[in-house]
Amino acid sequence: MAALLPGLVSLLLGADGLRADDDPDGPGPLPWRVHGRVGFTVDAASFPDSAGHALEVYLRIPPGTLAGLRRDAAGAGKLRLSARLTNRFGAKPHEGTQEFPIADADTVSGFGKVVLMRFPVRPGGYRLRVKLEDLYSHKRGLGYLGRKVTESASVEGDLTVPAAQAGRDLSDLEFVWPLTPAAAGSAFQRGEHASLPNPERLYGLLASEVRAEFVARGTAEGAGPWHWHARVLDTEGRVVAEQESTAAAGPRLSGRVALDLSTEAAGGYDLEVKAWQEGDAGALLRTARFSVGWQATTWLVDPADVEDVVHFLLSGADEHRFARLQPGERERFLEEFWRRRDPTPDTAENEDRNAFFARVDYANRNFGGPGKGRGMFSDMGRVFIRYGEPSEVLKQVIPAGDETLLQAIRALELSEDRPTGDVHQKGLGGDTRAYEVWVYEGEIALPPDADPRVTGNPRTRRRMVFLFVDEHGYGDHTLRYSTE
Repeated sequence: MAALLPGLVSLLLGADGLRADDDPDGPGPLPWRVHGRVGFTVDAASFPDSAGHALEVYLRIPPGTLAGLRRDAAGAGKLRLSARLTNRFGAKPHEGTQEFPIADADTVSGFGKVVLMRFPVRPGGYRLRVKLEDLYSHKRGLGYLGRKVTESASVEGDLTVPAAQAGRDLSDLEFVWPLTPAAAGSAFQRGEHASLPNPERLYGLLASEVRAEFVARGTAEGAGPWHWHARVLDTEGRVVAEQESTAAAGPRLSGRVALDLSTEAAGGYDLEVKAWQEGDAGALLRTARFSVGWQATTWLVDPADVEDVVHFLLSGADEHRFARLQPGERERFLEEFWRRRDPTPDTAENEDRNAFFARVDYANRNFGGPGKGRGMFSDMGRVFIRYGEPSEVLKQVIPAGDETLLQAIRALELSEDRPTGDVHQKGLGGDTRAYEVWVYEGEIALPPDADPRVTGNPRTRRRMVFLFVDEHGYGDHTLRYSTE
């Protein structure tokens, strides 16, 4: 199927569908993104070294997550990283643990906090489990009474350390960020230079050059000069940037890629690197996926918050696939999603997008609260986000007389075509449950998840009724009936 716009081949199918090229079970290919209050991104790269191979596992805790972690009275926090690496033959696993502090300065550069672990490995398949704990947190609830249980997040998945080819090795491509003064404190030493790994594989707004490092190892008898060639390809396979270099003869090559992408659009890209020595029969090849993003939210906002919003825009299957997209791919997908829903494409404003986020904000401010969670996920919040302000609201806080819920149900059964079912069930005595009836009538805008190319007219004339009941008297209204 042809792409809707250049660069979207790997993102869009049909109307708003997303490709599902990876395994639906497990975290999929690296990098892995873990959500929640202790969310992080983990990536890994293997390198040939004097002892065989080393696997570098590195995490990024984004600024949005760092801001929500527990702190002590002095404003400092502490995290514990645990990693367990097991090969497919059940050999004794490699395990590592490290504790490290967090501070406000970790969010200054926008890169967040980056942590690295190294493990000795051999070529082959491995199972990696990574866990991150907020050591100053304490889970609350009846199940945790008398116990100190910290809040944590973890991920587990498979990876492969590549084997040598004809006695020659080429490492994975390790993406890195530039060493700005604000980020220099998070750098790690490799050989004679320092590097800041980029687990997000994200470039653009805060780092317009894609940078990567790799190591090649030749055969014992190989003595020719080294050559390498790197290029970046967009989703249609077009080369948008390339670089080549040579190095002196020797058993090893250490290469550092730096390619300017300041003129490229947000989205997903592939970095391809070939390396060879003069006299070799062929080149070694490695390819890795990364993304480019130009919006501040792509870099700084917790990815889980983005997925919360996308929940109202996509089907369940596409929502799962969206969660696996890299940050720049998400940005590109959402740009295209809202472009197709822009009622005035010739202006700078997208009224439908602005209205949607205004509804999300209103729902969080008016339908949530302590013990209820975020208002956008309440029944009232969901309906409000889909259809906006009702044409009419019948609200009864203390129903009495002919204003009880039973009377409202009888009126609905007379006026609407859809039966009310068991909504009228109640306990002994008069039905004093508080309730609200929302009526939408006239030209009603399509909900945000509807595709205008499929549905045609963005507004339809109809009538919809929603009945919300406060079942327990706590102000948390549940949707019990609708004609949607």
